[in-house]
Amino acid sequence: MSEPRQPESPEAAAARAQVCLVEADAARAERLLQALDRDGLLHVTLLGSANEALRHLLSHACDVVVAADDLAESGCPTLLRHVQQQYPEVMRVVLSDRDGVEVFRRVPYAHQFFPCSATPDALKLALAQCLDVRSLIQHAPLRALVSGSNALPAAPKLYGQLIDLLADPRCSMIKVVEVIERDLGMSTRLMQLVSSAFFGMATQITSLRACVGYLGLNAVRSLVLSAEITQLYPSAVPGFSSELIHARALATSRLARRLASNVADEGQAFVAGLLHGIGQLVLAARAPDRFAEALQLAKSKSVPLAAAEYEVFGATDAHVAAYLLAIWGQPLEVVRAIAHQDVPQHCDQRAPGMATLIYISKRLGQDPDAPLSLDPAAPLGLNEAFLAQVGALDQLTSWRAVARRLAS
Repeated sequence: MSEPRQPESPEAAAARAQVCLVEADAARAERLLQALDRDGLLHVTLLGSANEALRHLLSHACDVVVAADDLAESGCPTLLRHVQQQYPEVMRVVLSDRDGVEVFRRVPYAHQFFPCSATPDALKLALAQCLDVRSLIQHAPLRALVSGSNALPAAPKLYGQLIDLLADPRCSMIKVVEVIERDLGMSTRLMQLVSSAFFGMATQITSLRACVGYLGLNAVRSLVLSAEITQLYPSAVPGFSSELIHARALATSRLARRLASNVADEGQAFVAGLLHGIGQLVLAARAPDRFAEALQLAKSKSVPLAAAEYEVFGATDAHVAAYLLAIWGQPLEVVRAIAHQDVPQHCDQRAPGMATLIYISKRLGQDPDAPLSLDPAAPLGLNEAFLAQVGALDQLTSWRAVARRLAS
């Protein structure tokens, strides 16, 4: 029998991250409650039903809703759909004993998926990492914009190609992977599913080929046709080319994988390179007018796009990408690299790390002869002082050669 919990002042509780745990199983609820509330970082409110949770949310602030998928009737999907619509800034987590693909389609409103058998400490670690990354985006409306929907835009041409491929019962997995890796929306969502703790794999899948191979083509077909996994692009944003973003993402990912030796895990390097630009896709799809304003501001003031985005949104597209991937459960190393893709000196001080790798691959992928620059804010140049600081200048010649070979 657990010791009685000491009463806590409302002020102390409000200072901590607020978690609503919606769980009807008393034993499982108590086990989770003890772990999540153990060291005072989280304030957990235990609720026994979806209706009870809905009433609680009407009058209480909340940062995370964790809901079991065995609530009465369709309680969990209904609850999380309501949270998505009414409280889009709240992180949404599902606990379920269902098949992974089934729960992904049944509750597409969730950011992360955990089996009911997951250890409370694993869940607590995931929540702590997500809540920590929230500091990247200070403005609650922007957090709501990013986390309010799981749908990501897909390039219409590539989406059509994938549908045609998957309609053929004899389609090749290799061809399916080739199409998916050229589309950031589909790539990101599939990686979200397979990298989640839900599947309980001993090692994390960090390549799209392994991802598709693990799921199987039938599951990929089911997920790609799901209404929440993708949506076609909205009206065009002046000055923005989604095709160019996709092409640069693929070039960056392939170069990052080739340059990763002695710097970072090759699989994670590929994923970080592939997904580093999804922040622009999110902003273009969900806030097209304001993103167009940022593009025009960057052009008129001759400043980097990141600086213009910060003026318009209060955050950069790198912050948006990192925040989305964090709440989707991507590895912290990938999240940090993407968050600091333009300022790797913020996390790499003495040696090249993942952020440095993405920084270099992003620039050399666009131009293998990208010049060295004394201006750390130069959007296309390479920060000479920083590369010297982390000991990367000596490798730059060989890295340029790899970039030229891949570009040819």
